Amino acid sequence: MGALPPSWHHVGRHAVFPQPAHDEVARFNFLTQFNAWLSSEIAPLLKPCYEEQALPEFEATHQKKPSNRHQVRDMMARQPCYQFWSALKRNSMEMRQQAGRALVLRQLKEINEQAARLNEQDSDGLQLDSALKLPAYVTAVDTHCMPGSYHTALCKGDVTAGANYDCGIFVTTGGALGSYSDGGGVAIAEWLKKEHAGFRPRRILDMGCTVGHNVVPLAQHFPEASVVAVDVSEPVLRY
Repeated sequence: MGALPPSWHHVGRHAVFPQPAHDEVARFNFLTQFNAWLSSEIAPLLKPCYEEQALPEFEATHQKKPSNRHQVRDMMARQPCYQFWSALKRNSMEMRQQAGRALVLRQLKEINEQAARLNEQDSDGLQLDSALKLPAYVTAVDTHCMPGSYHTALCKGDVTAGANYDCGIFVTTGGALGSYSDGGGVAIAEWLKKEHAGFRPRRILDMGCTVGHNVVPLAQHFPEASVVAVDVSEPVLRY
């Protein structure tokens, strides 16, 4: 028998993680396996599509190879295989945001109150600057199709952008980053342990930490280090 498909049942749930109902779990399971299928079955078709179709067409027209990524994108955008993959990826992300926001907003009050209680226990840990002007590259688009992106607070003390991101990244990656979606940070910690066993950093800085998927494993691996996690989005820092 082959490996079992990824399941959202395997998601690690901590103290402020949204609590799903049966149908919400089923929806996330479908999207998780859908993204895993896109990555394993459809995305690999893009390489031969480029090499066997897009590139020969470009060379026949221009008598040369493409010289930059913009040309490659234009080439691929005309290929049905790429169009199929791209449309499915876009739709999967939009469905993932719909599912995540429905789950989180249903329990907005409870999640925000729980986060506030936990943050009060460590008043020095969270430092926010309400006068910070958000850069245009953050506010100009809804990153990852999330309405309001990561920086929009729906109410005072809001953490729902962080909760939405946290519960949905397992879906987006098809479970590839593990139950807590912290596979990136865990991989760095394991690599350092193997390749640089004596490495003992005094300070660790994560610039653009979102909800800490990468920096938390590093903080756990180096408990003696001073760890600072920075982001421009208040809701994800609270979360």
